[in-house]
Amino acid sequence: MEWPNFYSNAYGTNNQMVSGLLSEMVIDEQMRQYRKRALYQEIDEALATKNKELFIRLTDELKEIMAYEKA
Repeated sequence: MEWPNFYSNAYGTNNQMVSGLLSEMVIDEQMRQYRKRALYQEIDEALATKNKELFIRLTDELKEIMAYEKA
């Protein structure tokens, strides 16, 4: 009788799945940090050009990112 391998799944071993999830989390965090830096620059430009609509839209997006980070 052969014992079933409970440590395998559709993605391979659990270690591979965990590594993949961790990699995805790191990439997501880096993308968020990159977007935040870009937003700060764009907000500065909107302030410099006195573009109220753009400023509000950009700060709303920044608020969403910050709220996600606190969750």
